Amino acid sequence: MNFRKHSAPSLAPRNYQIYLTIVVFVTLLLTGYVCSVPADAAPYPYGEPEFTATIIGDNECEPGNMTLLSIKVANIAKTSEFVLDPINPVASNPGVAYGAILTLDSGNSPATIIHTGITIPVLPPSTDVTLVFPVIIPADAQAGNYTLDLQIHSQYADSVSIQGDATDIFHYKTKDITLQVPITIKAHIRIKIEKISTSHISPGQDGIIRANITNIGDYTGNHASAELITDALSPITPYQGSYYLGTFAIGETRTIEWRAAVASQIDATTLPATVIITYEDKYGNLTESQPLFVGIPVHTGPKFLLSYDQPPITPGGSATVRVTYTNIGDAPASDAIAKIVPVNPITSPQTGGLLGTIAPGESAVIEYDFYVSQKALVKPYGVLTDVKYRGEDESIYLSDPLKIELVTVQPGILAILLSPLALVIILGILLLIGYLFLKRMGRVA
Repeated sequence: MNFRKHSAPSLAPRNYQIYLTIVVFVTLLLTGYVCSVPADAAPYPYGEPEFTATIIGDNECEPGNMTLLSIKVANIAKTSEFVLDPINPVASNPGVAYGAILTLDSGNSPATIIHTGITIPVLPPSTDVTLVFPVIIPADAQAGNYTLDLQIHSQYADSVSIQGDATDIFHYKTKDITLQVPITIKAHIRIKIEKISTSHISPGQDGIIRANITNIGDYTGNHASAELITDALSPITPYQGSYYLGTFAIGETRTIEWRAAVASQIDATTLPATVIITYEDKYGNLTESQPLFVGIPVHTGPKFLLSYDQPPITPGGSATVRVTYTNIGDAPASDAIAKIVPVNPITSPQTGGLLGTIAPGESAVIEYDFYVSQKALVKPYGVLTDVKYRGEDESIYLSDPLKIELVTVQPGILAILLSPLALVIILGILLLIGYLFLKRMGRVA
């Protein structure tokens, strides 16, 4: 019996190449050298937490203010089927972030962050938490787009071992990541004030406050107004606290005037006030510049000091008193008229006198004739006087009341002897003596 030896079927060269290619591809696929996508293109790292940060709401920050930024931090890792401990799959999920410490830094922005790190104890996959960070933008910050750095330091379980009676011991790895949070610093008007000056800002007067205001910000405001604000108890009360500017361009300087009233009971000083610019922002909303504090000088205005001699006056007598009115203020008093108000027992034929225009430091003199009643007591008497004048604003004002003091004195022996009563008594005594003398001489019965 003949047996035929069968050899293995031969492969054609082309078929052999295809077969070899398939074998190599399957081998590489099984050994992990071939993937459908590159490893760095995977949306979530396998077995690790993955974080994102998103601002909730508006990310615009106003210069000179504190902005509360709401940032949603999410762990976008998917819950993996890979668990380290089948008995405790949640705790052993390597995608869970433990003890995550979040710290917000200024990044490339001029912002100041006024807080310490915030800790999130546990952040499982596919969960998020919203945190609020206070951010301060300096008043002189330039407008533009910036990024804040959100640093996240966390741990996750990467392995587990069993010791003794099935005791789980987890091993953790640290994950540090910095996420960039975009913010926008708004363009804004910022002002500089120079050459504060006043006219007629004196006690009891209505005057003008002037200031040169420059827009040193980076925004041109439409429908802008400059507003002067004083405290409710301030001695200065603006009548027209708002001055319309219209379009206030970058780098532009305007001279602003506000009209204000000054309380009468105030000395020369510098009073605080606040200036702000209101304007429309790019959205058409009314906004305000950062307030700028200024000092408003208050002048004394005309103020008078009296000096005079004090001649002694006896009851029933008279005296001429030379009174000097000196303007010790810092503004002239025009068309000044002095007035006196004598009160019984003091009288005078005069009611006052013309002083004219008295500049600061100058004086004017008036002589008053005063008469003292016979019934006056020996003591000082006061005569009130004041000055009516025209101020710098051409209005009529009245000075504070002043006092001329007259001192009465006891009359001397001669004055007593020459008084009418004394003369009558002396005459009566003389007549009595003459009568007695004549009677003794027998010349009268």
